[in-house]
Amino acid sequence: MAGAKGIRVIGSIETGQEILQRVDADGVFVGMTGNWISIEPLIATGAVDVFAMDMNCSPPSLEEYVPKYPTTFVSVSPLVNIRGVDKHIDYSPENVRSQAEQIVNLAIENYRRRKGAGLKIPTRVQSAIVGFSIESILSLLGGSLNPLLEAIKSGQLKGVVGLVSCTSIGNGPHDVPTITVAKELIRRDILVLSMGCGNAALQVGGLCAPEASDLAGPGLGSLCKALGIPPVLSFGTCTDTGRLSILVSEVAKALKVDVPDLPVAVTAPQYMEQKATIDAIFALAFGVLTHVSPTPPITGGARLMKLLTEDLKEITGGSLLLENDMVKAADAIESHILAKRRALGID
Repeated sequence: MAGAKGIRVIGSIETGQEILQRVDADGVFVGMTGNWISIEPLIATGAVDVFAMDMNCSPPSLEEYVPKYPTTFVSVSPLVNIRGVDKHIDYSPENVRSQAEQIVNLAIENYRRRKGAGLKIPTRVQSAIVGFSIESILSLLGGSLNPLLEAIKSGQLKGVVGLVSCTSIGNGPHDVPTITVAKELIRRDILVLSMGCGNAALQVGGLCAPEASDLAGPGLGSLCKALGIPPVLSFGTCTDTGRLSILVSEVAKALKVDVPDLPVAVTAPQYMEQKATIDAIFALAFGVLTHVSPTPPITGGARLMKLLTEDLKEITGGSLLLENDMVKAADAIESHILAKRRALGID
């Protein structure tokens, strides 16, 4: 026996987000820490016995932490090869039970070594409502999209924005641009559906809790309080954009219009990963205004910029918005949504 009271599993980054969407928090799984920039302060607490890394956003800088902190680092994917990390238990579905036991045993041995060492664990814990999906949203609405459509038609909701983002410090402090643009949007009665590392930012920032309805505009705020939901709906990871597009398509079908005619938009306020680039290209092809920050390295291509910001409107209906000031970005998104409402005759 190592002397510990039990085992706790804590999610991190997108893998943690996937677990959070599907597994109830209990005495073993106790939630998640945040996105990839929060990994280093997590390790610095001294309270992590095993940090198991899959292929999602494991920073190479962890090499510097291996000799400094009492954590055992394990790669569980052949794609994760970080210098200084020599333990590899590559995930195999056929052997997953024994592999999990190996990881638990590594944690127990690590706890024996670090037991009694000083810990620096933050005390703040933020609650969040997670796990929203097409099915759960329909259930909340009584099995039909009609209440959502009526809220949009009446102006109680101006529109909906999908926030699909990474996190970065390329355009501001950790998560600040993401939280800022989300606050600006909900303040303007625009519902936000969040995915990716940006989703974790909004969960940690308290915007996925019911109390955040007090930060929303009067229309969205009253709707949230009536349904008992937050103004930002946690919709999963950056790979869940396909599910979101199905929901948007169903709304378009119910209103008997095309997707580009809807009062919707997409924002990636702190994009970084190649997956975010793919999501942005998909959103543009889907026919949606797509806000991206920090400014990607495309502004030197005049013909490409003209295609993405002007010509694409006549091809797919989508267009690219580059804006690093989050208040101005929210202004532009709101203007776009209001224009779509006027074109539909519901303004």
